[in-house]
Amino acid sequence: MEFLVPLSPVRIGDRVLSNARASISSKYVFIIGVGPDGSYEERLMEISSDDAKQVISGNMSYFRDLLDKLDELVINIGHEVGVDIKIRNTSSGDPIQYLINRLSNHDEYLRFTGDGWRRILDSIGLGRTSKGLTGSDRIYVTHSGNNITLNLVAEPIEGGVIEVTTYTEGKATGIVRVRAGEDVVVKTDIRSPSSLIILSQVRDPHQLGEGGLADLLINVRGRVINAVNELLSIMRTHGAVP
Repeated sequence: MEFLVPLSPVRIGDRVLSNARASISSKYVFIIGVGPDGSYEERLMEISSDDAKQVISGNMSYFRDLLDKLDELVINIGHEVGVDIKIRNTSSGDPIQYLINRLSNHDEYLRFTGDGWRRILDSIGLGRTSKGLTGSDRIYVTHSGNNITLNLVAEPIEGGVIEVTTYTEGKATGIVRVRAGEDVVVKTDIRSPSSLIILSQVRDPHQLGEGGLADLLINVRGRVINAVNELLSIMRTHGAVP
């Protein structure tokens, strides 16, 4: 799992990067931002390095607040798809191990929620279809596959089209894309919980079918928008976005 997140100005060595974006995995921390001379700079650090530890330690309160809200979102969506997820406690200590453990727990919550979503998909029989659906004015992508993509919460996709393509009559297989103009910004397996989060932001969910699916998407959209507003508030409080 990758954790993509905007940061407040961050110091790496003797350089301070503003307008920074970080990608954190179990092995690396990758940061891109604007250096003191106004040009973009990139830093790739092993997760065990002193610089990576300094970045993670300095932002731990911020990361914890974000992950608390993301866990809540995924667990709430799990309830919508009939899954009861138990929260796993993560003891604090070494900041790097704590963050890795939190991301691992979140990955597990996504897997459970995905199980419920796939059961619903297989039960409703979407059949073979290919549709381009108007999305909400702003489409917030909290997850792509199993990766957390808070960069696409801080900078949502405006005027996007949500494309749904399915390939089979029985067990649902296919992909969901978010397109802005000619560019595909996000592409994910329809069976992943990230697709449920994206599909919930279709302007008219009844275009995907009446009854249970439309009702589910409307309920999930409420969960997503509430979480997004709180995530943005956390980012602003910690100076990561204006």
